[in-house]
Amino acid sequence: MASDTLLSLIDAIYSAAADPSLWPSVARQIQRAIGGHSVNLMFEDLRDDRVNSMYSNGVSQAQIERYQKEIMPQDRFTAIYKQMAPGTSFVSQDYFDRKELHSLYCYEGFYESIGFANFNAGLFYKDDQRRGWLSVVRSESEPLFKPDECLLMQTLTPHLQRAFMINVQLLEAHLTSKVALDSLEHIAAATMLLASNGKVVQHNSRANPYLHQTGGSTKQTTIRLPDAHANSHLHTLIGAISQGEAQEQNGIVPFVQKGVQKTALCFPWRSSDEQFDWLGKVTCCIVFILSPSVDAPHEDLLSKTFNLSKGEVKVLQRLMEGMQVSEVAGYLFVSEATVRFHIRNLLRKTASRSQAEMIARVFNTASVRVE
Repeated sequence: MASDTLLSLIDAIYSAAADPSLWPSVARQIQRAIGGHSVNLMFEDLRDDRVNSMYSNGVSQAQIERYQKEIMPQDRFTAIYKQMAPGTSFVSQDYFDRKELHSLYCYEGFYESIGFANFNAGLFYKDDQRRGWLSVVRSESEPLFKPDECLLMQTLTPHLQRAFMINVQLLEAHLTSKVALDSLEHIAAATMLLASNGKVVQHNSRANPYLHQTGGSTKQTTIRLPDAHANSHLHTLIGAISQGEAQEQNGIVPFVQKGVQKTALCFPWRSSDEQFDWLGKVTCCIVFILSPSVDAPHEDLLSKTFNLSKGEVKVLQRLMEGMQVSEVAGYLFVSEATVRFHIRNLLRKTASRSQAEMIARVFNTASVRVE
């Protein structure tokens, strides 16, 4: 076979690695290159003798169902696969001559009627419970496979194996991505993950009102709060986090949206010099936007859950609204030292390292999952 034809087949195989819908086309190309009246791309589940036809132009669904029910457990053709390693190939004519072929249980009872006598097959996947294979088929009246046709299947099978494993890895990545994105939607707060340049890497649907598309040749999505001062403060925090600066007490940004008090909580998405990512995208921080007046748990629940005094509950409620220490002191008519004393107790009782983390834990008691 010409080298350009071989390279074309290999290129087609790896195209299917990225797009599984191309496998039928790949199977037909291999069929034409080797020569045979049909091709089968199959995936067997050995636990319950079930065959998943990824593609076949030689058997009908009814014939596959009959094969599963009557033939598969005693099939000496596919029994050859038990001796093979994934990534290898075989031709059935090396195992059965014409006389032996007719003595097989399944040949005259099944294979002969559909013109399946000789297989040039490659095993591209195999584990304890499943196996996948591609076979080009010839009938008894057609010539046996030539050495170069056998060599072609032998050459292509390792590529089929690698391409299929890429399919599996991409599927696993897709499922992981779906689970991760679904988890964002289960968070009752607007949630956004950001890169170090302030670009929103991922978000849930509740965050849509706070997203802003920047112009220019490279469009990107950023956060924009309705309050300009709060928006500037939040982006200052994001910048500080991206530079690895310590963030203890300043992760809370209060703002008002249409007359409703809101609170943005900004947390690092990395610790020390270790960088974390989200679905393969480098991420430096996560932002939650909460509505204390709507979402905050009742003071009785706060007191019971965290064993808080009345004074601690009052301070906590004001902190959730975004008040600073001096503002809380003025609102409650107590000294700033008293407020700081309550804050130290609140951090200890909620097992938090910062006020932002404390507020996140408190909202969590009201089913606003922000952990």
